[in-house]
Amino acid sequence: MKNEFEKARSYALRALVYRRRTRHELELRLEQKGFTPEVSRLVLDMLVEYGYIDDMGFARWWVEQRLGKRGFRGLKRELCGKGICHDIIDEVFDELGFGMEYHAAMRLLKKELTRSRGAYNIQRLASALNRRGFSCEVINKVCHSIRDDKKDWIETPEF
Repeated sequence: MKNEFEKARSYALRALVYRRRTRHELELRLEQKGFTPEVSRLVLDMLVEYGYIDDMGFARWWVEQRLGKRGFRGLKRELCGKGICHDIIDEVFDELGFGMEYHAAMRLLKKELTRSRGAYNIQRLASALNRRGFSCEVINKVCHSIRDDKKDWIETPEF
């Protein structure tokens, strides 16, 4: 058992070297490698105790890295897929607030408008934001901002 524990610990630490991972992701990797659930649990508990696995920290890091590409809804879906519990997800997004998602959507649309040289279709932009997981409230606010500031959006080449 001790030999299996050392192998599992070594494997888990090597997996963490490549990138941060959630407890669930590591649990799945250990299971796929054929380690027993008892050994996996012991290894994971040890890694949590030493601070190598921190689901709250991972969720904050993931959102920070991906917010420019996805909206809150899309990020929540990604975090759920990584095994982060809903309480942690809700806490992370409560810390951020509506303004962060709005600013991320605006940056994304400004980039899109720069690529299209100012020509745009409101429905197309709204659909793109929806596919990326932005909330309806953010999409509506962004679309109203674009309609209200149509001239400013087209004339400002640098964002």
